[in-house]
Amino acid sequence: MDFEKLKGIFDSHQELLSLPQTLAEVLRLNRDDRSSAEDLARVLMRDPPLTAKVLRIVNSPFYGVGRQIGSMTQAVVTLGVRQITALALSTSVYKMTDNWGSSFDRIRFWRHSLEVAIAARMIAEKTGSRQAEEAFIAGMLHDIGLLVLESSFPEVFADIWKKATHERDRTELEEETWGTNHAQLGQFLLERWRLPESICQGVGHHHTVFVPGTREPELVFCQIICLANHISHFLLADRTVEETMAGNEQKEILRENLQLDREALHAIQKDLFDKTIAEARYLEVDIGSADDILMEANQLLFDQYTTVEKLLDDNRRMQQQILRDQVKGVSLQSLKLTATTLARYADDAAAAIRQRVEEVTASIESGAIQDPSGQVGRLVEGILGGSATMCFIMDELRRLADSETGISPNEAYFAGIEARIKQQLELITEPVAASD
Repeated sequence: MDFEKLKGIFDSHQELLSLPQTLAEVLRLNRDDRSSAEDLARVLMRDPPLTAKVLRIVNSPFYGVGRQIGSMTQAVVTLGVRQITALALSTSVYKMTDNWGSSFDRIRFWRHSLEVAIAARMIAEKTGSRQAEEAFIAGMLHDIGLLVLESSFPEVFADIWKKATHERDRTELEEETWGTNHAQLGQFLLERWRLPESICQGVGHHHTVFVPGTREPELVFCQIICLANHISHFLLADRTVEETMAGNEQKEILRENLQLDREALHAIQKDLFDKTIAEARYLEVDIGSADDILMEANQLLFDQYTTVEKLLDDNRRMQQQILRDQVKGVSLQSLKLTATTLARYADDAAAAIRQRVEEVTASIESGAIQDPSGQVGRLVEGILGGSATMCFIMDELRRLADSETGISPNEAYFAGIEARIKQQLELITEPVAASD
């Protein structure tokens, strides 16, 4: 980390280094083992708007305390110092950063940040970590470095954001431009705010590519934040096909490093959509309208469509290579390996779409998304159609993998498969067109 570069960025933005007095005192008490719930309550009550908001949150149905809590001391005793601190910190930073000059899409930013925070807390709880609330804070603040960069260098930042979407990795472009990236910048800022080291490290490493078998205790928390970022549905920018595929591989490495069952991670992903919508309401964080959320659901569908299109192109090139192979046994073995690999990716695409359907449907049933016109239902039907198409593709690929060794595929054989897949793929766009 280039501390001189980081210091240079903050030298011209000293206001970023100063936390509100109440929040700074809250963090000081958290570092003091001798402090009590009463001490924390007294500090929080110096900020009446913050006190009122925390009490509204604590008394909301989301936390289900079961009785009316009328004082901050009661709130601290009931929920615990760490959870109250997480609520106070997240709500204060959310409010504080609204004063930073920026043209950044704040709604999309906080929608992603809140989802990562909730995912991090759920992963921490599922893996037995004692730092669930710290994970929530780290998730909420993991991209705060982006706000700093965008506020400090709006024109250059906008140019990098555009290039990263179409050409190159964003963190690499940031490092070339400023000698640092938004993750390291966020870590530097939180260290100046004197947040716990684990939170600072988690923010600084949320883009780190961990290798299989990384299970050092000091890196577990960082990998929890990194995995939470990988499973987020609400993205800051659209992912390319290559980024999606690389992200799936990294997600699997992190899951295994954390010794988290696939079923457990799937359960977290299934509940995450609905929990984010619900918790945003109680935390009073603006994450956008139901239309915004459904637009991202449709974007996921198109992402899966693009992924399969790329896989078809790759498949076509490999088929041609196989047909040129003069050794029948080697050709068939290569074909089976290719088909098995492609089937696995298609399976992942179908699972992702089905998961999004379950999340949107659950949100409709719970009332988190209102659908008086039935438009949401039609969009869900479209997503279901897309999932069925993915399953059809997967079955075709598996049929290739399971073919008998006596079969000699030729160009007509492959053309027939591709024609059937193309016909199914065309059905994906129909629900989207109907909803325009």
